Amino acid sequence: MKVGIGQISPLAFPIFRFGLGAIVMAVVLRRREGSLRFQRRDVGLFLVVALLGISLNQACIVFALTLTTATNVALLTATQPIFTAVIATLVGDEILGRRHWLSVGLGMLGVVLVVEGGSAADAASGATAGAPGGLPLGEILALAVSLTAAASSVAIRRLLRRYSPYRILTIQMIIGTAMLLPIAAPSLAVQDYAAVGPVGWGALAYSAILAGVVTNLLYFTGIRRVGPSRAAIYQYVQSFLGVILAVILLREPLGVLQVVGGVIVIASVAVSRAGTPGSAAGRIRRRFGLPGLPG
Repeated sequence: MKVGIGQISPLAFPIFRFGLGAIVMAVVLRRREGSLRFQRRDVGLFLVVALLGISLNQACIVFALTLTTATNVALLTATQPIFTAVIATLVGDEILGRRHWLSVGLGMLGVVLVVEGGSAADAASGATAGAPGGLPLGEILALAVSLTAAASSVAIRRLLRRYSPYRILTIQMIIGTAMLLPIAAPSLAVQDYAAVGPVGWGALAYSAILAGVVTNLLYFTGIRRVGPSRAAIYQYVQSFLGVILAVILLREPLGVLQVVGGVIVIASVAVSRAGTPGSAAGRIRRRFGLPGLPG
């Protein structure tokens, strides 16, 4: 996406990305399930997941990538499991114990360090835009990416009780793209399409099909099988690989504070799952009869 929005307008990019994804998914869904219909009682819930998971989420991520480095965005989106666990608890889907609140505290500490280190990296790369009060706008938007994705995943779990991941993703893409279209229309009108090269179009195709369609189908299936909080745990893998690729392919700077903050964020996720029945730590604790931290 960082490469793509270097050639395609930040607001035009998600329209093309999820517009193409919606077309692909509509064809797949039609062949698999015969229609795109859903129950009238779920209109509001579909509007929520489309607004949070597509419209707001994509607006935040493209401008975050414009204002800060891909490294910072990758590190800060590792907070999604924390936001997911908190939101799932607030709406009554899950119960948070002391271990989870400890992980939330650790995660926030990691975020502070990443933001501090990211500000220095932004200054070094020329991305110095800030929000009112001097806060780094790119990092704030990156956190908003995690927050909107987390809230959307919790809402999606309720839809998964009645619909397949294919149907939910298709409808979410169609509605979310339609919501974003009025805002993106001016960018689509002034975009210089002739200036977009093979790399730009390739980045768009990759983001639409592999990162947009395939990844979301896998993620929605994960939410259905293990719940939003446990599925979100794997966000740290994406964050880790995002940092590695940004440093290698984009030659982005990576400071000590960013490394330390990223490690703390990932550690906070590990702490939140350390005593769960399916975790490695939980299996070791049961095998040797060791006491665990109260959940």
